[in-house]
Amino acid sequence: MNTTSTNFRLSHKIQDEAFALSAASNCNLYVSITRKSIRLAVADVERNKFVVLEDYELITVFTPEQAAAQLQLIARENPLLQEQSWKTVRVAVSNQHFTLVPETLYDPAHQQDYLRLHSNLNPQLDDVLSYRHSSLEAVNIFAVERVIKDTLQEIFPERTIQFVHQTSSLIKSILHQTGRSAARSMYVFVERSYVTILVVDAHGLQFCNIFQYQSPEDFIYYIIFVMQEQKMNPEQETITVWGDITHDATLFTIMQKYIRQVKFGKKPQDIGYSYKFDDLFEHRYFELYSLHLCE
Repeated sequence: MNTTSTNFRLSHKIQDEAFALSAASNCNLYVSITRKSIRLAVADVERNKFVVLEDYELITVFTPEQAAAQLQLIARENPLLQEQSWKTVRVAVSNQHFTLVPETLYDPAHQQDYLRLHSNLNPQLDDVLSYRHSSLEAVNIFAVERVIKDTLQEIFPERTIQFVHQTSSLIKSILHQTGRSAARSMYVFVERSYVTILVVDAHGLQFCNIFQYQSPEDFIYYIIFVMQEQKMNPEQETITVWGDITHDATLFTIMQKYIRQVKFGKKPQDIGYSYKFDDLFEHRYFELYSLHLCE
């Protein structure tokens, strides 16, 4: 008999006392999947409020197959993943296989071709999906590992799952928060081993990419490199940061060394949060909350 080892731990769980699974039909379930974590959140649509958050840390998970196996194990014991009557199930995937294409050039029949120009797509293992950004007049074309997609369809056999790339939730949320600010500004989302860098100005999104880093020196190199490419001066700019980073982290310290001002971003403000969320850092779980802004 094949058995799968448990390589996850529940690192955070928040649940409002007023939430009950019997109300799932009035709630959205949001799921964020990376190689390092599986995160769940529930938003009560009627109350316009986040009421549940669960954060599973994945340990020694290196492949999509291993992540899918851990997702199955979590689903066996997690009532949120067993419930079938959610109003919406929306899933963000995080990988480097994405590209933004102007809507005027987008042809659904050529999704794979667009993506092949920008990433090492494997049609045997990946499915290509898209998400339209109407405010940008652009389409985000991205890959989802088929084993992850199929596992989620098995978990929610009665549901149509909406998949988005994590960059789409970040773009939606940042543009929603900032508008098209006159000044060119940089926004950084930090994960373990990966950093997403976005640049926004009065004309909208000017840059968005994900970089893999091995060290703090790698991390700051990519930020400075993008600043130089975007004609931004590290000695004059303010960078806004979200994600898995703290004030005392080495990554934060090295940013402060090279950049004039570094500040932590806030969570999306157009939705409420149970008082149980008050103890969380404002800049944590931004990618999960931002799924609420993806229609």
